[in-house]
Formats: sequence, C-alpha cells, structure tokens
Amino acid sequence: MTVRRSQPWGSAATLPDGAPIASSNAELRRLISSQCAGDAPTTPVGVVGGDLWSVVGRPAGGADRLRSAIARTAPIDVIEVTADGETHWACVGSVARNSWWRGPVVAAMSAESLGMWRLAPAAHPNDGRLHVFSTGLDQPTLSAAQRVLARRRLRSGAHVPHPAIAVRRVQSWEHRFDRPLGLWLDGEMVGRCRELSLAIRPDAAAIVF
Repeated sequence: MTVRRSQPWGSAATLPDGAPIASSNAELRRLISSQCAGDAPTTPVGVVGGDLWSVVGRPAGGADRLRSAIARTAPIDVIEVTADGETHWACVGSVARNSWWRGPVVAAMSAESLGMWRLAPAAHPNDGRLHVFSTGLDQPTLSAAQRVLARRRLRSGAHVPHPAIAVRRVQSWEHRFDRPLGLWLDGEMVGRCRELSLAIRPDAAAIVF
C-alpha cells in the first residue's frame, strides 16, 4: 500500500539472511531490475548508500544496522521504462536529454532527489505517482539564461513552478521525440531512444535501512 500523508513510512524489520545490499543507485537498480524481470527472487534489498538511503536520512551503521533491532523496511515504487521497445527499470528517476543547455529535457522521478539535484521536491518513493518535469516538448523551451538560473536552483528545488517547465503527477507518460535523446536511469546512462514510455509500479519492491 502506498504511503499516506501524515502517516509513518515503513515498519521495524531486519534484512533477511542472504538478502542483497546496495551501496549506490546503480547497485540498487541492477538488483531491483533483476527482481522485476523475474531473474532473481523477490526479497527486500538493504541500502547503505545512494539516493533512497539519503531519503531515509542517511542512517549510520552500514550493513550491521540492517540486521539490528533499529532496522526498518519500507515498500518502494519502481519506474518501468520502455525505450524503443526495450524494458528497463529505475528506482529513483529517469532523465532523457541530449544537453542540459539546449533542446528538450525530461525528468521523471519517483523520489525527491537524483544526486545533488532536487528535481522533484514533492515526490516520495512510495506515493504511487510519477513526477514528470519537461521543457521543450509541449511548451516553450527554457532559454539558455533560464537554464543557467534553473540549474542554480536545482539543489534547493526552487526551479519549479516555471512557465517553461511542464509539471505532471501521473501514473504513466509517453512521448515520441523528434530525434533520439540520451537516456539516464538513476544517474547511469543506458543508451539513446526516440520513443519513451514510463509507468509507475507501486509497491514493486522493498528496501531495508
């Protein structure tokens, strides 16, 4: 069940014996992708680094904490990404762009931050929504000067609202770009695509922190 406003997220639980541990976005994405694809058994994944670890307050203690009485578990939503017919998965966010400085940019987030950038201030990793931000698609594109300013504001999340940035909170989103764009999942480039389809999968996985 997705998180409800003003209610605590998750519950007390330790990491099961033999369950994997991720120390980065890339590790978490690969582990969860294997589970979603059916190539690995479904089990909570311990997190000791990466953006979801930051979301839960960067708890200290490393792997030892995950098997202690203070460990907690929580469900997370996962983004199903179909790029030119190929399916991928992301736990934090998907970004499609060729350049930050010109042309279209699309960021679809299931969590608040991706690295140092607070792209989706209102997002929660278990709210059952895909938070999509775009410029240069169905709205006027940000000018070069506006992009410099927006980049400065990304760390605080003050880049929205803006008339040249479309904001959507949806369960799915798709677009065919005029030309192929680079595709980054959880901060890692996975290729290029022209047709992009995104869907949020609520409660698709679980973490222990």
